Amino acid sequence: MPYSMTGFGYSIKNFDEYEIEVRIKSVNNKGIDISIKGPREILFFVELDIRNTIKKYFERGSFQVYVNIKYTKPKILMNIENMKTALESVNQMLSQLGLKPSDDKIFDLVSGLASELEEEVVDETLKKRILEVVEEACQKLKEERKKEGEKLIADIQNRLLIIEEIVEKIEKEKDEIIEKAKEKITEKVKELLGEEYSERAFIEATLLAEKMDITEEIVRLKSHIKRFKELIKLDQPVGRKMDFLCQEMHREINTLGNKMPDFSPYTVEMKTQLEKIRQQVQNIE
Repeated sequence: MPYSMTGFGYSIKNFDEYEIEVRIKSVNNKGIDISIKGPREILFFVELDIRNTIKKYFERGSFQVYVNIKYTKPKILMNIENMKTALESVNQMLSQLGLKPSDDKIFDLVSGLASELEEEVVDETLKKRILEVVEEACQKLKEERKKEGEKLIADIQNRLLIIEEIVEKIEKEKDEIIEKAKEKITEKVKELLGEEYSERAFIEATLLAEKMDITEEIVRLKSHIKRFKELIKLDQPVGRKMDFLCQEMHREINTLGNKMPDFSPYTVEMKTQLEKIRQQVQNIE
């Protein structure tokens, strides 16, 4: 069953040093558009992978992704080796300058330098964990979009049924309406030109019947409805195809109404239902 493009996915995981939180919100879009927000020094290294992960799960939609990392321990304690490297550099500098600051001053210098070293490279383990949380959020978003899609499809099916029932009524009533129209024009010709022009009346009535013939429109409408039902059963993106079918159905309904104005109440109702379907289709992936 087709998926909606609207939904929300949320995932959070705790690790020894930090907590990773990912939120993904999606709405409808003609294509795929992804906006990612989070720590710049982290996203610089993982943004492309996050985009590719989302594209692996979804083909259409506008996505707002929020990545948040909350450190449960001071970040500087994450990499002791960086602290040692920074301390060596600071001691060399102080020795060359002949300075002997207090330990707390040295620690401040080492902490600042170690932080700069850590910002230069995103730990591969951290990157892997971020993408794992993104994957989980995508899975939850996909499930949410599936549930929303089921609601949309249920509404579309009900409205398709109404249109289908109206088409059946039109098919049953069209011959009677055509016959009445032929009788009217025949009587009108006879009234104006007399009985001797009955052949002319027959020709006019026949031409009128041809102009009013809506058999092709009915056949095509039934075909479009059948195709719609087939698309509903597919577990893949079909929103664009459904949108195209809505346009085709609208064209057939318009033509039908122009040929047989007597069916105006029916065509108005079909257009109303079709517009509701079209609105729902805009949210289908």
